[in-house]
Amino acid sequence: MDKNRNLRLTTLATALIIALSGCHDGKDTQVVDDNAPSVASPDWRDQVIYFLMIDRFNDGDPSNNDQGANEYDPTSDAKFSGGDLAGVAQKLDYIQGLGASAVWITPPVANQWWDPAQNYGGYHGYWARDLQQVDEHFGDLASYRALADALHDKGMYLIQDIVVNHLGNFFTYSGSYDPAQPCTGFELIPGALAAGQSLPAPLNQNDCNKAADYAAAIYHWTPAISDHNVEEQELTYQLSDLDDLNTDTPAVRDYLKQSYRYWIDKVGVDAFRLDTVKYVDHDFYNDFFHADDGIFADAAQRGRDDFLTLGEIFETSSPYQTDGEAKLLAYLGTQDKPELTSLLNFPLQATMNRVFAGGQPTAQLGYRLRKMMALYPDPYRLGNFVDNHDMARLLSQASTQDVKQALFTLLTLPGIPVIYQGTEQGFAGYRDAMFDGGYREDGQQLDSFNPDSDMYRFLQGLTRLRQEHKVLSRGDLQILAEDSTGAGVFAYSRTLGEEEAMVILNTGDTPMLLNQMATGAAAGTRFSLLDSLNDGELADDLVTDDEGRLTLALPAKSALLLKADGSDTPQAGDASLSLTTALADAVLATDLPIMGTGTPGHPLQLVVDGNLGTAQTVTVDDAGQWQGSLSVRHFAIGELAHRFALYDSQSGASLADIAFWSDLSYPDTPSLELDDSGDASEGSGGPLGSYSLPTDASFDKQNSQLAVESARVYQAGSNVRLSLTMANLTDTWAPTNGFDHVGFSLFIHLPEQGEGASLLPKLNASMPDGSDWQRQVVAFGWQNSLYGSDGASASGFGTPLTPAPTIQVDKDSRTISFDFPSQSLGRPDSLDGIQFYVTTWDLDGLSSSYRPLQAEAGSWNFSGGDASEPLIWDELPLLTLSE
Repeated sequence: MDKNRNLRLTTLATALIIALSGCHDGKDTQVVDDNAPSVASPDWRDQVIYFLMIDRFNDGDPSNNDQGANEYDPTSDAKFSGGDLAGVAQKLDYIQGLGASAVWITPPVANQWWDPAQNYGGYHGYWARDLQQVDEHFGDLASYRALADALHDKGMYLIQDIVVNHLGNFFTYSGSYDPAQPCTGFELIPGALAAGQSLPAPLNQNDCNKAADYAAAIYHWTPAISDHNVEEQELTYQLSDLDDLNTDTPAVRDYLKQSYRYWIDKVGVDAFRLDTVKYVDHDFYNDFFHADDGIFADAAQRGRDDFLTLGEIFETSSPYQTDGEAKLLAYLGTQDKPELTSLLNFPLQATMNRVFAGGQPTAQLGYRLRKMMALYPDPYRLGNFVDNHDMARLLSQASTQDVKQALFTLLTLPGIPVIYQGTEQGFAGYRDAMFDGGYREDGQQLDSFNPDSDMYRFLQGLTRLRQEHKVLSRGDLQILAEDSTGAGVFAYSRTLGEEEAMVILNTGDTPMLLNQMATGAAAGTRFSLLDSLNDGELADDLVTDDEGRLTLALPAKSALLLKADGSDTPQAGDASLSLTTALADAVLATDLPIMGTGTPGHPLQLVVDGNLGTAQTVTVDDAGQWQGSLSVRHFAIGELAHRFALYDSQSGASLADIAFWSDLSYPDTPSLELDDSGDASEGSGGPLGSYSLPTDASFDKQNSQLAVESARVYQAGSNVRLSLTMANLTDTWAPTNGFDHVGFSLFIHLPEQGEGASLLPKLNASMPDGSDWQRQVVAFGWQNSLYGSDGASASGFGTPLTPAPTIQVDKDSRTISFDFPSQSLGRPDSLDGIQFYVTTWDLDGLSSSYRPLQAEAGSWNFSGGDASEPLIWDELPLLTLSE
């Protein structure tokens, strides 16, 4: 009998009644008499997690939507939309049908419904007012228990999101802060709780000006974090003005343990996802989880001997660095003082974003995966994901095929895949509701639970394969091929005992040559196709050559999952192919004539860096000779490794890669320079200087982060560097790209690309001087995306393209440089007439949407205009290049 079906009949009956009825009488029924059944922990390596936001998933009980405090409005992104726990229970077949075996829900606890200080609501669950009560919008304890029981009856598991760092925003500070007088400037926020609500003990001891509350030290008496790079602020100040719990205080620790044991005991929660982990000190986690009265001891008493804890530490790593991993690893603790059991893999997510959405070298992903396997004690339990509720969705920055490649990779790597609600339906809005009537960015009313949609069926196939082939969840990982110069080939193998699987991708937008890749398999090993993004374009079976290698022309944006499946006759080579020009290990700064031999009459492709789309084609003459040239014009800047190959597409034969180098650099003197220093640095911007910055203190009103002081353009080959010196450059929020409080919308006119667009997406403006654009870059602290003008409109970006420019930041000189490789500019034959139009505004780091412009001042909106006016704080005149 299934180990998870030993549920009490009465509990199961309650679960089914509530799940089927979808409603209750709306009264508080928080009492559940007995404890939840014991359920053994699964092997977490084999699970697939579906992550959902309760309020934005499904409305199973409309009677609890509106609590009468002006907190409910499904047309507003800031208020409750109506999703609840009963709604989740109603859609378990949909989730399980996708192939997910565990459901991670946002915090179900009672929240602050509306924050009058920030004009935003706690629909998301992370602004608690009572950690031991279900929020009235989501249901009650009985409906939560019913959800857990229904999950367990299906052999599925429940992961609850928890917060130990902060509550909602019930107090704040005004004026300057003096740590020696921590109550000076302290203010309780009027109207922070709805009528009739109060905080429970000890959370109600929150008035710094009361001696007893101050002495109880339930909270850190500190203002909002002003610089996330300062450790003291990170650990003891308020994150986004949210009341910071003093987790050194025994009463706080006792309350948190009691609160989260409660959900294990009464509901039957199987794991926790921990929010904002890095804002709490390490000693707390050791005590919270591992003490005799801690979470793990309680979970074990309930049969959960492997209670998973996935920690959210929003830290990423620079390419070919492990700074993010170092931060994450610290919160696993030590052997003597262990802390969490696992983590959400933010460094991998950021790298996948760069590779699949940004077109960066696949070698960055190879590096990240090798470090993942080497550094983490158990990489198979990491939570891997491509997007979540705190960042722009991958599909808002990349094409559907890019997203499919990322998901293809996610489901075939070590680690626990996490699928965010709506990804399986092709959502681009980061917190859009799944149910008809809930909030959507586009304002549409849609039911989005379609099990026949293309993306749902695609993911369903991958999860099924992961379940059927344990090599994909438990196997060793070895990187087989990667590109160091840009988008292109990426391949890895998974092995478990005698079972071997192989994944091959081409992230480029042109065909690429997988050339004589060593598979580690024997000569003549046959690999059968299990899944592919390119149905019908490739053979169902691939066979290694006499040295266990594979050569294959990969279609653009392709992905293959293969499994070793017996043996066959090895592929034959072609001994006549040769390069007679000395190229191996040469360093090129200028073009190089090359020649060699081949089969008379055969066309050969001279392939640089595997790119068949840009390969030069030559024909072997009757004497078996050929000649061509290597151009350095389109090589990127820097001393870079390249590879050269010959490919005879007629026979399928190739010449093994020959390694060489290029060394291009920008000149010291810019080709174009512009001084734009002016009054935009004085806290006003926009048309006629009529706009004002958001009032939040992190925006510098004297030297605005949005003001451009000067621009310099450098050119080399068909590469361009655009360097912008800002009036101010900050990294207060530790942004991935190294700067915050400014976003750039850069528009590029490319004369060789034909007619472009004149409207500027989402900016309420058009190109100046009658110009048009063919490329747009949207870049801010957490995003760097390239779009083409095809499909662009006043309200939507154009077609996602790769590669995005690379970004370099020099904080000391306040300079942000955008390096455009030739491919970003369409590999132009000439730079003559290319124009750059630079604009600045700020974007919301969560939604990646432009901050609104309103008449009245606000913490996070610009003021001095209305929603129809241009969202441009500062702009530069057209920068026109010549060559």
